[in-house]
Amino acid sequence: MAIISISRGCYSHGKLIAEKVAEALGYECVNREIVLEAVKYFNISEKSLLKCLEEAPGVLDKLTHGKEKYLSYFRAALLEHVKNDNVVYHGHAGHLLIPPVRHVLKVRINADMDLRVANLMESEKLSREKATQKLQHEDVKRYEWTKLLYNKDIRDSTLYDMVIHIGTQTVENACELICKAAQSPSYKTRPEDNKTVKDAAIRSHIHAALQTICNADVVSSNGNVRIVVTPAKIRMKDFGDLTVRKRINQEMREELSSQILHIAHTIPGVRYAVCDIKGHA
Repeated sequence: MAIISISRGCYSHGKLIAEKVAEALGYECVNREIVLEAVKYFNISEKSLLKCLEEAPGVLDKLTHGKEKYLSYFRAALLEHVKNDNVVYHGHAGHLLIPPVRHVLKVRINADMDLRVANLMESEKLSREKATQKLQHEDVKRYEWTKLLYNKDIRDSTLYDMVIHIGTQTVENACELICKAAQSPSYKTRPEDNKTVKDAAIRSHIHAALQTICNADVVSSNGNVRIVVTPAKIRMKDFGDLTVRKRINQEMREELSSQILHIAHTIPGVRYAVCDIKGHA
């Protein structure tokens, strides 16, 4: 069984291919569901999350890590969804957010601009000029987003296991190729890979759940979790005083540790958790 991540440009038939592959394999097909689950998990604004995923980071975001915060929410929801395999995800940066384990099949769907323009013209009743401009704008946004947050070029073929060109290949051919690859021994889930994804889901979920409190370093192995926080990464205003940041006393550490552990133990898969609040910045 596999996890299939499909990256695609707008109007390249990527959504249709993902749906057909999922149907053929009996897998779940997800995209918008990840956004809705992130909103539910972390009680955040859907509008703010979508803005984070759809727009390249601005100067302020790069300084304050605003987009990184929302990205942590999205990644946590995505990993919770894919950790049990048998899923086709088509959408934002799955090939970069899912851990690099063997049973993740990373696919890129490309198509000629003329085909994409024709698809958009038909879908949104736009002129050829406006459809071309819109697609070019979307392509630049996706390139900049990936470059700024990951220092990766979304067009780099080495990021993917398969790159399929619609035009050279039909939608049906593309589906057949993806299904055949996913069912091959190369993408069979090994126990150690399944453990890697589940531990990554736990780490990511805890890290995201603690965003309003701190930026924690989280380690997980088989659901046994260690959370480490330094004063400089504590975001609660009660801990913002300079003196407090220089040295947090025992009572403060116990109070903060209790809050962090309470949150950690609500995360699916957590068996045991310890928290280490460092005393010095």
